[in-house]
This record gives sequence, structure tokens and C-alpha cells, in this order.
Amino acid sequence: MSTIPFKKNYVFKNWAGIYSAKPERYFQPTSTNEVVELVKSARLAEKSLVTVGSGHSPSNMCVTDEWLVNLDRLNKVQRFVEYPDLHYADVTVDAGMRLYQLNEFLGEKGYSIQNLGSISEQSVAGIISTGSHGSSPYHGLISSQYVNLTIVNGKGELKFLDAENDPEIFKAALLSVGKIGIIVSATIRVVPGFNIKSTQEVITFENLLKQWDTLWTSSEFIRVWWYPYTRKCVLWRGNKTAEPQNGPAKSWWGTKLGRFFYETLLWISTKIYAPLTPLVERFVFNRQYGKLEKSSTGDVNVTDSISGFNMDCLFSQFVDEWGCPMDNGLEVLRSLDHSIAQAAINKEFYVHVPMEVRCSNTTLPAEPLDTSKRANTSPGPVYGNVCRPFLDNTPSHCRYAPLENVTNSQLTLYINATIYRPFGCNTPIHKWFTLFENTMMVAGGKPHWAKNFLGSTTLAAGPVKKDADYDDFEMRGMASKVEEWYGDDLKKFRKIRKEQDPDNVFLANKQWAIINGIIDPSELSD
Repeated sequence: MSTIPFKKNYVFKNWAGIYSAKPERYFQPTSTNEVVELVKSARLAEKSLVTVGSGHSPSNMCVTDEWLVNLDRLNKVQRFVEYPDLHYADVTVDAGMRLYQLNEFLGEKGYSIQNLGSISEQSVAGIISTGSHGSSPYHGLISSQYVNLTIVNGKGELKFLDAENDPEIFKAALLSVGKIGIIVSATIRVVPGFNIKSTQEVITFENLLKQWDTLWTSSEFIRVWWYPYTRKCVLWRGNKTAEPQNGPAKSWWGTKLGRFFYETLLWISTKIYAPLTPLVERFVFNRQYGKLEKSSTGDVNVTDSISGFNMDCLFSQFVDEWGCPMDNGLEVLRSLDHSIAQAAINKEFYVHVPMEVRCSNTTLPAEPLDTSKRANTSPGPVYGNVCRPFLDNTPSHCRYAPLENVTNSQLTLYINATIYRPFGCNTPIHKWFTLFENTMMVAGGKPHWAKNFLGSTTLAAGPVKKDADYDDFEMRGMASKVEEWYGDDLKKFRKIRKEQDPDNVFLANKQWAIINGIIDPSELSD
């Protein structure tokens, strides 16, 4: 049995507060040796392990009543090596280090993380384990910045992985949904520090569609926040710069009063009278951005890179995010716009805003690029690896092109359907999320592994309940679609998973893994 201290009666809650769990034991190891000991002990005791970081995933994928592991105390920098002639550095860190902690260290060295998603609370291990990405036509999955990983597999073995050392296991571990082993350290490729100069403009929805073919390659970093009930969008574009910072933009809902007032209005529309929702969203949009279309020249900010990447996620929320080929994006937006409008007219369902619309470029060159001629603010990635993870949910048919030749055909379109939980109260999501998922599925889309995708009992594997017995927000599963989408890559992932974890130490929350096709139910009876 493990000699590592543990807590009983610990209650884990994810950031959104949707799910909680009371594991039998809660561990916070402080070294790789302790992680090895812990995995071996779990194997002998026939217990399963789940590893959690910040708990920012809004899904139930990390819920367990067995053993829960948190790596927050495994957060040291192991090594920092600069390559001045190649204009990058490699930093090796413990996998429990949070991204904001890593960036603080890098800032002191004059370096920056290349690209991030919308928050920097995740751990170094957690951000790659579900396929996190940023918002850029040049950059892809965050895992493409990782040079190597060291994991403890289900047999308690320490394995060093990179493109030359066990590359197949590396491709499984780069997006493992926690089912291969525990990542204990990683080497990340970082670039000289930069600020982000951004412009923000309010445009009409129709204007967004008119610009579609050229919009997404118009800057290195780009995001659109769509407000369907106003027929408006906020277009944010950013590029690397050496210009000094001038501070973040002011925000109405960034104030305590504005935030509380907005959340109160959401609560009223959720709990008392849902048809108020479009009025609430129009009112709040006008308070934050104004009624008229604004030019990009009027709202220019220069911030540090992390502040530029990150955004205020506001309140507890359900999030259903899917990615599909950018070439199908126009039809997707038009279809969703029509469906949202009709649903409001018929009082069927209502959406919360913004709907975040983003892109990434997960195509990869055959080998890492020559970086010797880069400058500190050169656009595009410096790859840590050029291995596509087996469970990468982005289109596999897109082919790599040099930055100057990137078009929509290289890009993945991501859309976030967000529904807030004002003051922790659940808001109905099933009708809206089901329509959203069906629309994205028809467009060749797949769900983000960590989000609140629902699926259907007709797509799930293993035992299912009657539809009427599910909670409104409860996941049904996507197994048959996952098998169709990932094909041979899923078979390879399953084989590697079984080899690395023969006793299913990392199959906590088996139901989630079964209904979504991560494992074949027959594995459990072998």
C-alpha cells in the first residue's frame, strides 16, 4: 500500500461547479518517485486513479469515487536551455506546474509561451490531455509546442517519449484524456518574449459572413465573439509586437457591479421568464460595446502575451465546443443563426452569449522548420514536435502550407456554445446543444474532448437508460461516431492504452470512456 500521505473526505469540484466527487483517497505527490509508488500501489490494490489539475473542464470526465491525484506540488522547473541562433528555448518542467506559473518564470528569462487558449489556469499536463488549442490561423494544438513527455504508465514504469523514443506512445500521450498514464514532466519549446497588439471592432453578422474568405488569415491571432440576438459580432485581432504595453481594454462587466447585475439578469431570465433572454443579451451588449458599428482604429491595446490570449469567462457555465473544416463555416453560421432566431420566436430554447468563434491550423510540416532567420516578433510556430495525436479532433484531410500560403482550407473552425449557470443554477441546455451538435456533425465536426457534449443514446456504447431518465445536461455518449471519425487511429490508441495500462489503473469513470468509445466494452471482460 502507498506510504504517500492522503486525505479522506476531500470533495473535488470542477471550476464550473457542475460536478463534484468525494474520492476514497486524495493524493498530492511531491516527486516523480512518489507518483511511481502511487501507481504501483493503486495497481496492487485494484484501485483506479484520476489526475486533476485546475478542474476547468466542465464535463464529468474526472469524476471518481476511488483515488484522485493532484499534481500541484509537482511544479518545479527542471531545466532551461536557450538556443539563441535558432530563436527559441526549451524549458523542462514538472507536469503539475500551472501555465501562469510557467509564464512568470519565462518572463524573467525574456521568453513567452507561443500560444494559449482562453485561460492560463491549467497545468502543463492538463492543457494537452484533451486537445486544447488557441485562436490562430498559424498555430495548432498546444501539444505541438511540446518536445517530449515523461509519463508513469499503468504498470508503474517511467517512460520518456518524443518523436524518436516510442513515437506511437508519444502520439497517444499528447492527447490521452488521462487514460494512458500520469504525465510527470514535459519539455516545452518557447520563444523570445513578445507583447500582443490587438484591435477590437464591432461588426454586423452579415459583415462577418462577407469577409469570411479572407478574415481568418488577416492576423496571427484572431477571435470572433458572436451575439446572435443583436445581429452583431466583436472581432478581435492580434499580432506580436515589441511596442510597450498600454494596459487592457476597459470592461463594463469586468466591474463588480456590472458582473453582479448581468448575472442577476441571467438568473431572472433562467428561473423566472426565459423569453427575457434576448432582451437581456441585447441590453448587456449595448452596455459593454455600444449600439453602433465601431472601427478597428478606435480600440487598440498592447498587452503582455498571456493577457492577450486569455479572456474573462465570466460565470459558471456549460460549454459545448466543436471543430469542423473552416470551408464549411459559412453554412454552419447561417444554419445556427436561423435556428437560434426560430427557436426564440417559437419559445423553444434560448442561447447565452458570446458564442466564441475561433480557428486553428493543426496541419503539420513533414519536419520542424528552419528557425534561424526568425526575429523576436516573427509570426507562426516554432514546433516542438510534428506528430499528430491519435485523438486530435480536427480535420485530418487538411494539408500543411507555408504561412504565406495559408487559406481557409488549412483551418479548423471552432464554435463554443456557452450556457451560463447564474449563481450556480442550472439552465436547460439539451434542446439547444442537441441542435448545435447535429449541425456541427453534418458539417464534418467533432466535439472537444473536455466539454459538455451530449451525444445520443443511439450513438452511445454499453448500457444506456431511457431518454426520459437522463438529466437535461447529462451526457448520453458518442461511441459509434467516435469509432467512425477516428477509425484506425482509435484502434491504435486503444491498443497502446491497453499495453501501457493492462490492469486499467487509469480507467476511473469507466462509463465516460465506454459511452464515448475511448475503450471497447469488451476490454473490461477480458
